[in-house]
Amino acid sequence: MWTRDRVWAILRQRCPVCLQGQMFSGIFTMSPQCPRCGHEFERETGFFQGAMYISWALGVASFAALAIVSTWLLAPLISLPLALAVAFGAYLPIVPMLFRYSRVIWAHVNIGTRDTSDESTGSR
Repeated sequence: MWTRDRVWAILRQRCPVCLQGQMFSGIFTMSPQCPRCGHEFERETGFFQGAMYISWALGVASFAALAIVSTWLLAPLISLPLALAVAFGAYLPIVPMLFRYSRVIWAHVNIGTRDTSDESTGSR
């Protein structure tokens, strides 16, 4: 069940188990385990491949929103191709954020599938 605490943990990019530990130690560098509860984020090789679907959805939605706004505001003033180029230029800086959030969301969605017999930490 998605509680207010879980949503807040996702927004703050925190551990899906304890909801406190930071999942990332750099812009693109993910911590191997939670510094607070020790939960291993990548439970198996390729675990985060599923995050590509979330990344795709977030990327399409973000670029579509930017393209619609730039077409609505800028296309009457400049050409449509230039308005879309502006949207693309605005999209590029948010790509690292989309990468991070796709992994965080994937980890939180899949926390119910973890094998609790292998871990000594509790879950929420």
